[in-house]
Amino acid sequence: MTARAPQSSRLNACISPTARDSLTPGSRDRLIAQEALRIRWHQLFDRIPQLAERLPDTTDLYEAFLEWAVAAGRRLDWRMHLHFLEFLNNEGIALQPQDHIELLAASAARWFASPEHRQRGLALTTGTTAPKVVVALKGRSPLERGRVKLAQVPGLEPAPGIRWSLSRSGDFAALDWSPL
Repeated sequence: MTARAPQSSRLNACISPTARDSLTPGSRDRLIAQEALRIRWHQLFDRIPQLAERLPDTTDLYEAFLEWAVAAGRRLDWRMHLHFLEFLNNEGIALQPQDHIELLAASAARWFASPEHRQRGLALTTGTTAPKVVVALKGRSPLERGRVKLAQVPGLEPAPGIRWSLSRSGDFAALDWSPL
């Protein structure tokens, strides 16, 4: 019987391929970590099928992204796709405006399920997409479906980076942008 890795090592292995590889091959801990990483791969790429199809080897890119995210202290919550966009830009991977929109929409879709925000609306944009923004609106009741759409904001000037704005009521008459 092999000794179990310390709990912190097991937890790190669920988000870091390097930490996973440090676990004993064939061990229960390593198999659990591998499964956690596979699930996260699907959380990332299943929502961006058009971009995933054009990217080089998604496994290598995914593992490099996770190592970058861990080193940079990025949270892989509803902002995971925004951080992936940031990573792709930092890596110099050429992206089309449609790729930005697909990543913003994927992040907005994950935001719907996020329990940390009580606001009803989210707007996302990048320097590439402005004056267009991806807007997410939660339903007024738990049974009312939310929606994600692309909107044009007159006068919105392109600015570097990724920006987001929350709206308590879902009214985006005045946008208060925050950098990622």
